[in-house]
Amino acid sequence: MNKYHFLSLICFIISIILFILGFLHGELQTGIFLIFPFISGSGVYAFTGFILIFIAMLLFVFGFSTDYKSYELSDESKINQKESQPTKKMSFKGGGVVLIGPIPIVFGSNWKIAMLLMILTIILILIAFLTIKYL
Repeated sequence: MNKYHFLSLICFIISIILFILGFLHGELQTGIFLIFPFISGSGVYAFTGFILIFIAMLLFVFGFSTDYKSYELSDESKINQKESQPTKKMSFKGGGVVLIGPIPIVFGSNWKIAMLLMILTIILILIAFLTIKYL
């Protein structure tokens, strides 16, 4: 755990404490819309809690980018590594789905992953519609 992940955890814990204080003072309300829980509020506790959660997410993501940079080698060690061992080419394949309402946005590093994600998204949307229909 690097320092950014630690700061992210601290911000998240403080925001949860602020949410609890806001709930106890009547500034926060909770509820469930369909199957999704939500928090709404007006006041200092709610505002500060939401800002700290946003900062925690940014710090968490930024922590991964600094970890990646720390693995880069210096110029001298790159030269020594090329002389001693052949380098292995690393590749990453991945993708994702963003659902905005019922509209899926599918992206992937190659077409096979994108097609797989499209099929999984269609199946999940059908399951969601069927469960809503029978509720």
